[in-house]
Amino acid sequence: MPPLRAMAGSLRRLASEEIDRQQARLALWLPVFMGAGAVWYLSLTAEPPGWIAPLAGLLAGAAAWTARRTLSLLAPAMAFAFLAAGFASADWRTAQVTAPVIVKPISYAMVSGTLLSRTATASGGERLLIAPHEVGRLTADEMPARLRITVRTQIDGALPGDVIRLPAGLLPPPGPAAPGAFDFSRQAFFREIGAVGYALGKVEVEESWPGGFAACLEFCVSRLRVKLTHRIVDALPAPRGAVAAALMTGDRGGIPEDILQDLRDAGLAHLLAISGLHMALFAGTLFWGVRAALALVPGLALTAPIKKWAAALALAGAAGYLLVSGASVATQRAFVMFALIFIAVLTDRPAITLRNVALAALIILLLTPEAVMEASFQMSFAAAAALVAFYEGARGWVTRLSQAAVERGWAARGALYLGGIALTSIVASLATFPFAAFHFNRVVDFGLVANLAALPLVGFIVMPAALVAFILMPLGLEALPLWVAGQGIHAILWVAHQVASWPGAVSLLPAMPQTTLAAMALGGLWMVIWAGRLRWAGVLGPMIGIVLAVTAPVPVMLVEREAKLVGLRLPDGTLTLSSSRSGSFSGEVWLRRDADRRDVGEAAGAFSCDGQGCVRDHPLLGTVSLARNWQAAMEDCQQADILVTPLYMPRRCAAPLIIDRGVLSRRGAQALYLEEGGHGDGGQRLRLRVIAACDLIGDRPWSHCAPRKSWDPGPYFRRKGG
Repeated sequence: MPPLRAMAGSLRRLASEEIDRQQARLALWLPVFMGAGAVWYLSLTAEPPGWIAPLAGLLAGAAAWTARRTLSLLAPAMAFAFLAAGFASADWRTAQVTAPVIVKPISYAMVSGTLLSRTATASGGERLLIAPHEVGRLTADEMPARLRITVRTQIDGALPGDVIRLPAGLLPPPGPAAPGAFDFSRQAFFREIGAVGYALGKVEVEESWPGGFAACLEFCVSRLRVKLTHRIVDALPAPRGAVAAALMTGDRGGIPEDILQDLRDAGLAHLLAISGLHMALFAGTLFWGVRAALALVPGLALTAPIKKWAAALALAGAAGYLLVSGASVATQRAFVMFALIFIAVLTDRPAITLRNVALAALIILLLTPEAVMEASFQMSFAAAAALVAFYEGARGWVTRLSQAAVERGWAARGALYLGGIALTSIVASLATFPFAAFHFNRVVDFGLVANLAALPLVGFIVMPAALVAFILMPLGLEALPLWVAGQGIHAILWVAHQVASWPGAVSLLPAMPQTTLAAMALGGLWMVIWAGRLRWAGVLGPMIGIVLAVTAPVPVMLVEREAKLVGLRLPDGTLTLSSSRSGSFSGEVWLRRDADRRDVGEAAGAFSCDGQGCVRDHPLLGTVSLARNWQAAMEDCQQADILVTPLYMPRRCAAPLIIDRGVLSRRGAQALYLEEGGHGDGGQRLRLRVIAACDLIGDRPWSHCAPRKSWDPGPYFRRKGG
């Protein structure tokens, strides 16, 4: 017994010491729990009762107040409180943005409304965001709060705040192309977009912006942003102008698709998302420039706090850049971070800490909790937190290396700068890898090389020139600095094209389950937040995530949400598609999620098709038919094992498994999984698991889901000929 008591006492002592060591970092978990609460709410498959969030908040607050004097009780009470706060914030935000969404396509409608924003598209057109006053025959109760309409050509004269009129065809915001795929309808819901579509005629300005103080608060920045974008694009040849506009005003729509693809494949697409790098270069250049200019004034540096003056001006400049660049989630995060840095300078406090990252996350989660589900939020904060944690831990040897480089001259300083870029790229790439793999099914293999070549161009040429161009624009003298920025952009695009053309520049990864991302993210957070040896337990997260990804089942069949396309998995493991044209967007998504490099045209052709539909015999599923008209559908009722059709089928149809218009309109895109042990030999019952998009997203305010009917596809069916 004495040895056991001694061992227990040692364990208690070690645990107590570890708790004391980590106590200062407990607060860093608060935004994690708040984000988890938002994810919890957004992932529910049914809307919770309205009283749950307030009650949970009250209970959590009461528990935290009661336990405020005891750390062992306060920590879990605060975790519960912030979990409830995240849940309540997402619930409140949903109620705040709820607005009508059209439920059926509208082939033609005259639209009149206030233009909120306009951005270029890669095809040479524009994408308009409109607050409608009139939409065809829709009543006021049916009218969406916002419409997103694509115009195929550039429009003249219309600016945000103007009332415009145009004919358009409208569609409900589409749901996922496959169960578990990106849900555009949720993103559109939180942006209050109730319909998307295309212009069918000329855009006319019915009423110009009236001006005035109240109107200026809403539209002045948007109008300025459009004008600045046009000046930048007009000053530089394509595609440099479009890339410069993306870096300066956040309008990325005009960048040609081939340029975008080169930047993605080279690992440089992050340069187009205005984030910490851009804010650091913009606000940092402004800070050091103002401070240097003030230092030149005789006696001022000795008698006045010029560092604080420079910080105040840099903070104002960063706020202006935030507004002009469109205030995306990544830009908001970067601004909050740098605002805290400059406030720390003004108040003589430490500037760059994980607490600042945590505070930035709390602010964004409080204002826009839905951002936690989006790639921009996840990747931005993952990179920021990992970099701050890494350099906090490496501060000692980084300081020593910096001092040694200063003593050894410019060559050593240059090597240190490139080494810093390399380290930053490696740390950021590792931190964002799970999110890039989950959302985009791809990872870049030569991003380090591309970033080593491109980041000095951004830091020393492009962003400083862009800052000078902004300063000189009121005088009409921006041409020269924009030309300088254009030369740097030209060099960056050359680097991107060269690296993207290397064999093996991009590796594709199959779709991973959400549990994989959760395990990897939790492991990463564990390693970032905790200090000392405890943090290395977080390595288990990625390991568990890899196991979950490798063992995840793959669908044996996929059905597009309007029955335009069917995908079948062949015995060799590849997907074959029923068409190269109908439902091609869904086909692209399916192939990408399957880590398949083929395009839709290459993946089609294995079905036997005619004007009435397509058919394919499958060794496990039997005869799979896509019937496009009534005659073919009724014939296939007797012959097919699985019948897919855009028509409503009567219940007397004898096909064992029917996926018709009613099923798809209620439940969305379908995926069929062959369960272990199931096969279709000799009429034996084939065990299939049928998962619809609505099974995962549920009946939520942003979904177009209806309750499952008793005759909807179930998990089992028997092949013909049994």
